[in-house]
Amino acid sequence: MFDTQENRYITRAVNEQVPKEIQQRCFQLIDEKVKQAEIQLDYLQIFEFNRDAQRGNITIIHRQEEPFFIDYHECRITGALANFQIKKLWVIDDHNHQTILLPEEY
Repeated sequence: MFDTQENRYITRAVNEQVPKEIQQRCFQLIDEKVKQAEIQLDYLQIFEFNRDAQRGNITIIHRQEEPFFIDYHECRITGALANFQIKKLWVIDDHNHQTILLPEEY
């Protein structure tokens, strides 16, 4: 899964509600995990976002269920991220396409 960087899509809701910086960061984290080759990626990648306004950052939790892994990353809250309120995104690889979507869109 996630063995190509082609045919990547986002849903309309993600396009409207999620800054490009977050969209790109999710795919970047997947690509980095593929290169590490320490774990096989599942078709479903889960990204959770926790804002910390006091520290001025967002913690990105990247995980999957089978085989289980969890990684933590941080990014600074800048202009485009100031109003970002989404708590969770899914990225699904169906062998032909990779799509970022909100869980409620599934």
